Amino acid sequence: MNISVIIPVHKYDDKISTYLNSVIESITKNVGVTELPQVIIVYPPDIEKEIIGFRDSQVRKYGDKFSEAKYTLVKNEDKTDYQSQVNLGVEYVSTDYFSVIEFDDEFSTTYFKNVEQHINTYQDVDIFLSMIIEVNDKNEGMKLTNETVWAQQFVGENGEMGYLNAKSLQQYTDFKLSGAVIKKSEFENIGKYKSNIKLSFMYELLLRALNNACKIYTIPKIGYKHLATRPDSLFGEYSKSMSMNERKFWFDTAKNEANFINDRVIDTSRITKQIVT
Repeated sequence: MNISVIIPVHKYDDKISTYLNSVIESITKNVGVTELPQVIIVYPPDIEKEIIGFRDSQVRKYGDKFSEAKYTLVKNEDKTDYQSQVNLGVEYVSTDYFSVIEFDDEFSTTYFKNVEQHINTYQDVDIFLSMIIEVNDKNEGMKLTNETVWAQQFVGENGEMGYLNAKSLQQYTDFKLSGAVIKKSEFENIGKYKSNIKLSFMYELLLRALNNACKIYTIPKIGYKHLATRPDSLFGEYSKSMSMNERKFWFDTAKNEANFINDRVIDTSRITKQIVT
């Protein structure tokens, strides 16, 4: 299979262990593919014992179907924010494409089948957005994400529907790269994720990709389930602590920073903070 999966993990406890079990189960339950992808788990040094134990438990559970050879464990000795975890994981990707799954999310059972079909058909596409169903902690569907590409009939330069373009990104910012399929070479060419941007780092990457002539296409099938209401999630913390002014600042910053490949110092002095409790 020409895709690897990166799982960034920042801490470990019984709840996260349960989530991770569900992630791996969602991969092993995929149908219509001849092999399963390489899984790259990026983790901080203080949970190394737990991550090795988790890997070993999965090997015992799945045996030859998902053996130890399918795992690459990457200890991150440096910054462990989401962006840095992903950037480091990409260095260990040996396939042409990779995807990132958050430890509390799941792939659909046809995810890899659909991915293989699309990367073989659209070989000039650099980023495939997955259609996402967002659920609450009761596993109840809340909304679809990335579907607006099809709902609003966005078209690419060749007239085909399903392409994201710069104009649509200026008008609509709620696109997510969770579960996306990204060409490794292009991700590296455009500078990877920027760790100096908080709330809008996925949005900034999409803008930067388009600014660098990357093609972005949305797979028109639900392929990814995202738990949107975990209270201690990264974006959950943002929603609790960021005022509307600060959120606007980060999206305005993303539009500006997308013109530059590398991280730059960002002047945050003009943010008016109002902590929401």
